[in-house]
Amino acid sequence: MKPEVDYYRILGVTETATADDIKRAYRRLAKENHPDSRGGDPNAEERFKEISEAYSVLGNPEKRRQYDMMRKGGIFGGPNGGFGQGSPFGGSHSGGEFSGNIEDLFGDLFGDGGGGRQRGGRGGFGGFNFEDIFTRKGRANPTRGGDLQSEITIPFELAVNGGETIIKTGGGSKVKIKIPQGIEDGKKIRLRGHGRPSPDGGAAGDLYITIHVSPHPEYERRGRDIYSSVYIGMADALLGTEIEARTISGKRVKVKVPAGTSSGKVFRLPGLGVKSDAGAGDHYVRIEIDTPKDLSISQRREFKSWARKAGLID
Repeated sequence: MKPEVDYYRILGVTETATADDIKRAYRRLAKENHPDSRGGDPNAEERFKEISEAYSVLGNPEKRRQYDMMRKGGIFGGPNGGFGQGSPFGGSHSGGEFSGNIEDLFGDLFGDGGGGRQRGGRGGFGGFNFEDIFTRKGRANPTRGGDLQSEITIPFELAVNGGETIIKTGGGSKVKIKIPQGIEDGKKIRLRGHGRPSPDGGAAGDLYITIHVSPHPEYERRGRDIYSSVYIGMADALLGTEIEARTISGKRVKVKVPAGTSSGKVFRLPGLGVKSDAGAGDHYVRIEIDTPKDLSISQRREFKSWARKAGLID
């Protein structure tokens, strides 16, 4: 979630847009900018990532609420971006002045046992010894750097099939990370040594990346199973037909639809869902009947006559 990025502008909606407005805007833009439909466009993939990231925030009510608050109140939750009550330093501010305890602040940053408060120490703020802070480097047990948290949004296909992507760390460097096949939304990936540096020459902390998966305009994921829909005409539903379903891996599978199939009928394609270390899921194809809406008067008359002969109407 990046409060400095205008997700509303990316989706082309206003800040008062309803959840349905946001969903419709995403589906339209996702279809228009999907890399598969924009072959040869070098900017399509980047544009699709922006759209997916915007929807992953605005399409989630809680994330959208947090995003709106951050945009209005600043990163630390205060109108001036200062150390508010919700800041990590626990102090308060008024007109930009920090009213917390400076001794507690440095004690939290550097630790009481290694250069924090010193009872009967050598000067500083209330016994706080600055000398110890700068002489900790080279001690026998250097302090490990702190861990960092980050989050990224990846395309649906990348989460299902696995692969690699590039992220930018807090220090601004770009790192290639491996996305495990079948990773689920909300899971974390750990990057060793990409956290905060040690204050005294020890090992750096780790970076924990929370993975968010953008929705797909055609597929829905439930655990390791994939669901999709195929539209057929009324005649094909009555007489029977054969359709071709495309799986998330790109494989095309022929499915026989028997005569008299009703709308909503689901066909199972075993083993063609999401593959992971825990096993492979299934792909479920839902049949939707596309009912004609623009029949002429003569067509309606002929269909009504046929339906009466077939015993469908009185």
